[in-house]
Amino acid sequence: MSRIAGYLSGLFRVAATLGAAGLIAIAVMITVDVSVRWATGKAIGGVFELACVLLVLVTFLPLGLVLHDERQLRVDILPGLLKGKALAAIDLLDCAVGILVFGLLLDVATGEFAKAYQGRFLLRGLIEIPTWIPTLMIWAGALSALVALAFKALETVQVLRGKAEKRRIQHDITDGAI
Repeated sequence: MSRIAGYLSGLFRVAATLGAAGLIAIAVMITVDVSVRWATGKAIGGVFELACVLLVLVTFLPLGLVLHDERQLRVDILPGLLKGKALAAIDLLDCAVGILVFGLLLDVATGEFAKAYQGRFLLRGLIEIPTWIPTLMIWAGALSALVALAFKALETVQVLRGKAEKRRIQHDITDGAI
């Protein structure tokens, strides 16, 4: 099980790195576009459309790593007061809600991807981008979140059964996700 978790962690890191590269690409594209507008008065065509697609990539691809490494934004008032099995029960409830939400998102994204791919729908703008591309990114992010939450739920069940201790990852405010 730990070998699979290690493999998934590496896969999640690759996806998060792609998300980070997308964020850098957005910043560079918009900076260049604004500079060209300022210098020439003309915009670079398609920057807005590409930035929108990259924003989907930046938002969804890192989800697996964020949930796997427990880097999501959390308010730990109640978990800070609990220990042992009570804490594990709260974490299992958290996993169950996350699995429900991301499962629903995966279901919707699967249907939308199929429609977009078969219908050859396009995002219209200065350049046309097939809508299946951002939908696939949403699908991949939802799937990685489900996998990360499933592994977290399995670890939590082991704690509830008394076969493992709950590991609580503490992060410094300056820790990076990658």
